[in-house]
Amino acid sequence: MSLIESLNQTGMDLELLRPGDTAFDALAERFATHPGVEANYVVAVRPGNAEAAQHAVAAAHAHGAGLLTVFNASNVGARLCGDGNTVILDLSRLDRVLEVDVANGYARVEPGVSYAALSAYLAEHGHALQVDSERDGAASIVGSTFAKGIGYTPYGEHALVQCGAEFATPYGELVRTGMGAMPGSKTWQLYKYSLGPYSDGLAMQSGLLVPTQIGVWLMGQVPVTQTLAYQIANTQALSEVMEALREFKIANLLPGTVSLTHREFDEARHSENAASEWRLTSALYGLPNLIALARATIDGALSSIADVRAVSVEEQAGSPVWQEQAALVSGQPGVAGVSFPGIDASHAASLTMVAPIEDRFALAMGGHAKQALAEHGLPFLTEMAVVGRSLFQKIYLPYTPFNQRSEERLAESARQLVTAMQQQGIGVAAQSFELAGLGLGRDTGSGLAELHRKIETALTA
Repeated sequence: MSLIESLNQTGMDLELLRPGDTAFDALAERFATHPGVEANYVVAVRPGNAEAAQHAVAAAHAHGAGLLTVFNASNVGARLCGDGNTVILDLSRLDRVLEVDVANGYARVEPGVSYAALSAYLAEHGHALQVDSERDGAASIVGSTFAKGIGYTPYGEHALVQCGAEFATPYGELVRTGMGAMPGSKTWQLYKYSLGPYSDGLAMQSGLLVPTQIGVWLMGQVPVTQTLAYQIANTQALSEVMEALREFKIANLLPGTVSLTHREFDEARHSENAASEWRLTSALYGLPNLIALARATIDGALSSIADVRAVSVEEQAGSPVWQEQAALVSGQPGVAGVSFPGIDASHAASLTMVAPIEDRFALAMGGHAKQALAEHGLPFLTEMAVVGRSLFQKIYLPYTPFNQRSEERLAESARQLVTAMQQQGIGVAAQSFELAGLGLGRDTGSGLAELHRKIETALTA
């Protein structure tokens, strides 16, 4: 039985799209750039339920086909597993909000549900909960979670606030992880783990398991959300700010994400000239008197640094950049997404690096990235984020699909960036679909790499 015949079994709610179909060609074009991997897309499938997704994953594996998993209309979280003849698994029809528990502050969603869709669902049903969105509100919640996406509120580390999942495995089963493995469990979306090893991590930036639903913790609506906004004139001042931010994070004075966008990033996305090299945005949440105390401490520390200035509410109101940031830290889904009208390229891949929250690493991240990008004629499109105990830097690499020189430059610049950062002890935390085939940031001779290989062999045998 051929791959197409296996996929096309009767009784399955599974749409098949083939080369020449408008929908297939659009999907294949969206994911045409993947240096380092030879993937020949032969068919696309759109399951209408978890069982159909389970069938598609098992059929692709049984025929030795690669699998490109796409979660919805956004590219966030898409991952390619294998090469050669490849099945595109489009999970956008799995778009139901399965459950919302207001009292316990969680939702259970399918892969096609975006941050914007869940936010609208909560508002429509009068649920006093809010989402933590990526900058792209159309992104799949499931896709962002397993791509280690980062948002802007105290729930900004998306992998951390995921709790419980159901996966389709290569060997043809649907598996519920965590406490969901126990029939009738009352804590599937409340306790991330179970007795024994933690399994959900096998799906992080991996094609080994295909998620069909997950639980996600949601933040309750708070009495007051107060935006913090500062202009930072230069990278030297930014390095001093980092020292203060580390203390704030350790003391939990700033529970949410601290976003730091560079001038070139802001100007390429909005027709607004930046008044400083960096913009800092975060927020305080809770009771007014407690916010006032925290605000005084933060303002005092940051305003004492030369070349750092607080931005008033009135100034923020006249700026699309500040308004976008204020909406994100308030739990509203992103609207603008990430595109760069000011750049002569139609697409942008991304690399996310991670380092300690220290002045020298802020300088290293800024300096090495800017130098590597300049050598390839690329702009410095970057956003830093302080989350938990870590400093993240997301670097966007513009490119034009079907342009050989542009795609070569994408691969070369990504390799140079990773090499330069690793020499400083700065590692790769995440990467977009386009870069997954380059093996960036992986020490192929390490014990961890060998462990991953053995797990993959065991799951796909």
